[in-house]
Amino acid sequence: MFTPMPPARTGVAHYASMLVPALQKHVEVKVVTEHGERRTENGERIYQLGNNPHHEWIYKEAMQTPGVIVLHDIVLHHLIVEMTLARGDIEGYVAALEANHGEAGAAWARGRAAGLHSEMGNFLLPASIDVANRSKAVIVHNRYSADRLRSLGVQTPIHVVPHPFEPHEDARAKRDEVRARHGFTDKHRVIGMFGFLTSAKRSEVVLEAFEKARHQMPDLRLLVVGEPAPNIDRIAFGADGITFSGYVSDEEFAAHFAAVDRLVNLRYPTAGETSGTLIRAFEAGRPVAVSDYAQFAELPGDCVVKVPFGEGEVASLADFFLRDLPDPSAAQREWLARNARMDLTVAGYLSTVQHPGTRHAALGTRHSVPLFVNLELIGADATSITIRNAGESVLRARAYGEPGYHVIANGRWLELPGDLKPGAAITVDLPLEMHGHIVELVHAVYGVPEVDPEAWDRVAIQ
Repeated sequence: MFTPMPPARTGVAHYASMLVPALQKHVEVKVVTEHGERRTENGERIYQLGNNPHHEWIYKEAMQTPGVIVLHDIVLHHLIVEMTLARGDIEGYVAALEANHGEAGAAWARGRAAGLHSEMGNFLLPASIDVANRSKAVIVHNRYSADRLRSLGVQTPIHVVPHPFEPHEDARAKRDEVRARHGFTDKHRVIGMFGFLTSAKRSEVVLEAFEKARHQMPDLRLLVVGEPAPNIDRIAFGADGITFSGYVSDEEFAAHFAAVDRLVNLRYPTAGETSGTLIRAFEAGRPVAVSDYAQFAELPGDCVVKVPFGEGEVASLADFFLRDLPDPSAAQREWLARNARMDLTVAGYLSTVQHPGTRHAALGTRHSVPLFVNLELIGADATSITIRNAGESVLRARAYGEPGYHVIANGRWLELPGDLKPGAAITVDLPLEMHGHIVELVHAVYGVPEVDPEAWDRVAIQ
């Protein structure tokens, strides 16, 4: 097994430290933790892949010698950038994106190298397709990730294996100690935000909701446990009532879960990860808020509070901070017993290694971001337009868990009511103020910068 191990500051290292001893009860496992380390040549290879530089050497091994890859994030784009573009290797970045996503990937890479970039592109073009298709099998930890990979053209067998959790029965005994260390008393309601803090964890929404809720509940507190990513404005977390702990050890991490009263675990966009921090929150038996989106939408409503996107997101999260909530601990324990036992994880690994499965025909297209959209206007009336997808790529609606394609009509962004497959048509409602006007239609993908957008059609709305 090729993997980082503690003290490497990555969640995959903690995951592997739980998994390896359990696997070793059934098979001989040699752990390879460094590039160039001596390894056996006759065993099956398992590669633990995450989306950060800790996994660069593992990624290179997996590309060179096929084995079973475990994608903790189906997005590896950030890792590819660190390996190529961040070191001045523009052509290497273009080649990697083209290998994963065809012409669209190459075009995106050249645009980024020229200075045109949106963070959303890292998620629209996950750049894990090439290594997946070179492998014998792929392990992921939720169905959303499996479906997403298949839609992007992965032909390698994909196995959904439960993500394990490690009980920390003694953590609750440290609740008072940790709370006192951070200045919390019994009168405080403490909201916890855990893990490596990235822009995808919706920090701006959490901060706005916290400020809004604290006007009504002055004893509300926010405890942020983990390191911030380089692009996170830590100063924004310096407001009154907010404590930023920074990195803490695994043992202290579990104790901090016991110290909080509620947890917030929002994501958008998603890298397809099954959140280890969310599983730990379930073990702590605390109410937890998640985004009603992608793999998080798979969770049952008695275990989590789902926060929808849109104009009501901040208000919904603030309401979660403030209102009385039913105790979710029994439902969370039941979910862990059914979905996160270590024996289920071990069985999934052994089955994958022994019976990886057979390759299948690609179900989707590598053009995962519609840079080359071809739409036709086939009808219009006083309240709507009907458009047909004459291109080769599926246009994704945001409702399906990705930053979606939109039609811009006279400056107004109009969401598709559903995915639009090649050759299919769909009707899009128009705002009332467009009646009696000439409407210009422009392509847009949410979060992707536009350069001199031009109308692809015009229509008079009577």
